[in-house]
Amino acid sequence: MDFSPIKTRRLYEEIVEQIKTLITDGKLKPGDKLLAERELAEQFQVSRASVREAIRTLEMLGVIDIRPGEGTFVRGNGGDDIIRPLAMFLAVERNSLLDMFEMRRIFETATAALAAERASEEEIDQIGSALADMKERLNVQDSEKGQEFDAAFHYAIAEATHNSLLTKLFKTVSEEFQKANSVARRQLYHDKPENAQILIDQHTQIFEAIQSHSPEVASKVMLTHLMFAERELRKWIV
Repeated sequence: MDFSPIKTRRLYEEIVEQIKTLITDGKLKPGDKLLAERELAEQFQVSRASVREAIRTLEMLGVIDIRPGEGTFVRGNGGDDIIRPLAMFLAVERNSLLDMFEMRRIFETATAALAAERASEEEIDQIGSALADMKERLNVQDSEKGQEFDAAFHYAIAEATHNSLLTKLFKTVSEEFQKANSVARRQLYHDKPENAQILIDQHTQIFEAIQSHSPEVASKVMLTHLMFAERELRKWIV
């Protein structure tokens, strides 16, 4: 197969597009193994770092699988074609964090309200379980795991909407948001330890509103939480 030399500013985006085109044209098929990183860098005439960034983006988009010890393989077609363009945007637009803050305010307040209307007892238990895990991590001062359970809490709320597209959209936005501002989130906990308890209290209010099936309250307390987190994270991102 032939690749073209890369001559644009965002090298990894061009690599992504060329590989995607080969897949679309049938020159790369599901199950095919990509060339090794070094060989790709030579063919594209770029650094190995650019190739690594392209591979990371393709993996996130669900286009390829990275199998440790085996290599990188083309995946079969999935059902996420609607989600992938958004994932690509979030992957390449590194300066889109402020837009993502705004999107979360709109998206997650509505999600919380729907969850309050529709959540089953089992789903409420799932949200409560993630909250309990967050509290446990706070007690042992494990902010990294606490962030994982924070994400699980919000994802459980999205699932409780019973809307599969909303859930997929939430997962895409949430994962890219966390990757893009992970350093800032650590600063949020480390420089102001009291923030951890504030966030626990806010999540507790969200949980209680959903548990009591109060959509307006759930939306309101979710907005309060997101605006607080945004104010704190902006200090380390901007």
